[in-house]
Amino acid sequence: MNKIDRQFYKTLKFLSRWSLDDAFDILKKEDPKKFDKHLEGEPWETLHKLGYVTTINTSHQIVTPSGLEQLRMLEDMRRKDVTLIASVVAVIISLVSLAKSMGWI
Repeated sequence: MNKIDRQFYKTLKFLSRWSLDDAFDILKKEDPKKFDKHLEGEPWETLHKLGYVTTINTSHQIVTPSGLEQLRMLEDMRRKDVTLIASVVAVIISLVSLAKSMGWI
């Protein structure tokens, strides 16, 4: 996952937990730093232009259905990255164990 995808993933994941009313009523008052980080700035503008988030009152959620689909794709990419890293670590541990058992280390 590249840097941009990681930033979109974090923002979409955070926003998917909040309803539109709660985000503007509760989050803005209790944690304005997180509000500014996720609901303003570059990631928000880009996600809004792509149609992944909305602030229209007819929708109760901030993240749109296409945004949820994008979030699922990003979660799948993240899971594959973690699986790849775990596989590489497992191979390295196996090789080290093999080398020790053969007396090379």
